[in-house]
Formats: sequence, C-alpha cells, structure tokens
Amino acid sequence: MAKKLNVEMDERVVQLKVEMDNLVEDIKDLDYQIVELEEMFKLHQEQLKNKFEDKRYSLIRKQESLKTHLRGLFEQVPQSETKTQRKVKLLNADVVVKKPRPDFEKDTGKLLEWAIANQREDLITRKEVVSFKWGDFKKDLVDTDYGIVDFKTGETLEIEGLVPIMKLEELEIKY
Repeated sequence: MAKKLNVEMDERVVQLKVEMDNLVEDIKDLDYQIVELEEMFKLHQEQLKNKFEDKRYSLIRKQESLKTHLRGLFEQVPQSETKTQRKVKLLNADVVVKKPRPDFEKDTGKLLEWAIANQREDLITRKEVVSFKWGDFKKDLVDTDYGIVDFKTGETLEIEGLVPIMKLEELEIKY
C-alpha cells in the first residue's frame, strides 16, 4: 500500500487561487460572449448589406428608366454637335451624348507580363518599397544608464525617433 503524504496547505493561498480560477472562468465566458456578439454582428451586417443591395438595385433601375426617357427626349430637340459629342444645354445641367469611338478592354496583369517578356521597360512602372527591419535592429539594443547601446558594435546610439521606455506590466491569461 502507498503511504499517504501529509502536506500542509496555506488555506489563504488555496482560497486566493480558487478566486483567481473563478475570475479566469468569468473572463473566458466574456471572451465567448464577445465572439458570439461579433458573429451576430456579421450576420446582421450581411442582412443589412442584402437589404442595401436590393434598395440600390431598385433605385438604379428607376434611374436607368429616367435616362432612357431623357435619351428619347434628347433625340427630339436641336443639339450642338462637335467631332466627339452632341449636347443639349438645359437650366439644371447639360445633357451630353458622346459619339462612338474605338477603345480597348484591358487586363493590366497580362499586359505587364507581355511588357516584361518583350523587354518594353518604357511601359513598366516600378515602385520601391522601403521599410525598416525593427525586429532585427531591436534585438541588438540595450538600454543603459549612458543611453541606448548597440551591443554588437558597442556604439552608443543617439537616433531621433528612438527613445527607451518601460512598458507597463500586462496581465495575460492563457487557456
């Protein structure tokens, strides 16, 4: 038979840990409620989006109907004409009908591939993205009484925009 161990427990510590465990459960429950609320919001957002699209579609249909009627009236009145358009001047606005002209549909991704393959640098715009590698830099820094020191080089750094701070203590719960 196994011997029974006698371990003295500090009742106050046990009570505090039980209280802490209860608080963790409450926080965990609130996390669940927050996620549930976010999901409800997403569902309502989707429903509102659908209602919005329905109303928008209805308004667009009415607008297209009015434009069709306007176009019919446009063809019945005198217009000023240029090489590219016909126009009727009104009190509230000018109604313009642009004449047909040649144009192109394009896929800029495929056009870029073509320009690269055919060495057409004159048609390519290049953008350089510059960013600072903070993580790489930070691991070499030490805050001392004399300032910020790069411990790889031993150099004391005085860089505008680099100030040592003390981050506040943070409570984290892992479950």
